[in-house]
Amino acid sequence: MAENRNLRDVSASTRIRIDKDGHWFYENSEIIHPTILKLFCDSLEIDDHGRYRIIVENELCYIDVEDAPYIVRIIHGDCECGLELFLNNLHTEPLNPETLFFGNDNIMYARLANGIVVKFSRAAYYQLALMMEENETGGICLRVKGKSYPF
Repeated sequence: MAENRNLRDVSASTRIRIDKDGHWFYENSEIIHPTILKLFCDSLEIDDHGRYRIIVENELCYIDVEDAPYIVRIIHGDCECGLELFLNNLHTEPLNPETLFFGNDNIMYARLANGIVVKFSRAAYYQLALMMEENETGGICLRVKGKSYPF
């Protein structure tokens, strides 16, 4: 989160959005320049009201996020040592199984430590599904580092 400082809100004149597939757009043009995309991804945060924004130097811009800003492409690790999520912004984040949840159409999501929600790609979801097992009551759970997380 940004420390207390005077930030100029450029949201009205700078319309940035992220579509449901994690692609960034300025106006209606996809942002594909790698340096700009990295800057925006690294600057993305969520405010105290759950709104996504980017802060670059002294400018703040709230952005529209159609679904989740980042997509989980693949999962690294194993259930004994812990799992990491490889995201479409090329970052790797640890998975906290307590934050897993299903959204519309049974799409799986998780919340990162910084509060940002990530959506699982179909490939990552299937990868995680192969790690799930049946628990004592017949329900489905994910067992990570010896702890069971039911669904």
